[in-house]
Amino acid sequence: MELDKGLRSGKLGEQCEAVVRFPRLFQKYPFPILINSAFLKLADVFRVGNNFLRLCVLKVTQQSEKHLEKILNVDEFVKRIFSVIHSNDPVARAITLRMLGSMASIIPERKNAHHSIRQSLDSHDNVEVEAAIFAAANFSADFAAGICNKISEMIQGLATPVDLKLKLIPILQHMHHDASLASSSRQLLQQLVTSYPSTKMVIVTLHTFTLLAASSLVDIPKQVQLLLQYLKNDPRKAVKRLAIQDLKLLANKTPHTWSRENIQALCESALHTPYDSLKLGMLSVLSTLSGTIAIKQYFSSAPGKKTV
Repeated sequence: MELDKGLRSGKLGEQCEAVVRFPRLFQKYPFPILINSAFLKLADVFRVGNNFLRLCVLKVTQQSEKHLEKILNVDEFVKRIFSVIHSNDPVARAITLRMLGSMASIIPERKNAHHSIRQSLDSHDNVEVEAAIFAAANFSADFAAGICNKISEMIQGLATPVDLKLKLIPILQHMHHDASLASSSRQLLQQLVTSYPSTKMVIVTLHTFTLLAASSLVDIPKQVQLLLQYLKNDPRKAVKRLAIQDLKLLANKTPHTWSRENIQALCESALHTPYDSLKLGMLSVLSTLSGTIAIKQYFSSAPGKKTV
């Protein structure tokens, strides 16, 4: 009742103070009836308030993500939030898109939300486009697959700024539910690594490559080989560090896919690198593999005694 009084206040400061106190209320009283009522009130504030209040509601929603599933009247909640997407203000639309992305766990198949995200990807306002990218990344893999062509066009388009491409590329990690889609995504990522050799672009592309391979499984041996090539041949420490990080991820997930040649290449890189921090990273990958079938395969496939 106290927070409700604050929401109905005519003073912006008191309204904002009431909004930001809701997460504490949810933690103290995590009951569906209370949470449902509170989120409907927040949705009303979002619908009629200014952009600063909307931003406060967005932050509360993101902080209280684990309580979203307790909302009973999801349709009514979404209806109040979604009404703002038709605003003439691109900032209001951007905040709404981020709100929809934050609510993706309870509305994964909402077609109107999908349609709005697709439309906003074509916006001339960068703030709105970035919000649409955030929302697209948070929705279901099926939705991500549905906009694969659109994402590919934007990534390859000369008119798309590099900073936006860096935010679009990670969406490709979700394109693993269909073999042909995963293959086309991998080809696009391969083109990007070649066409944009800057450090940031290589790091983002390689990591997306790894996550895509880890989900699709069949491409993991190729990915391990690619990461080892970058570890050996790329002179940049940041790229080598990323390669080590991703190799450790794949060593944890699928050690059985590592071949004797992969382990030998990793050992050689560890012996030849002049940087102790990178050497420790590579030893950490070998340590991860040491208790798995990968090392057993290494020794069993090698003639004579091997020293790792």
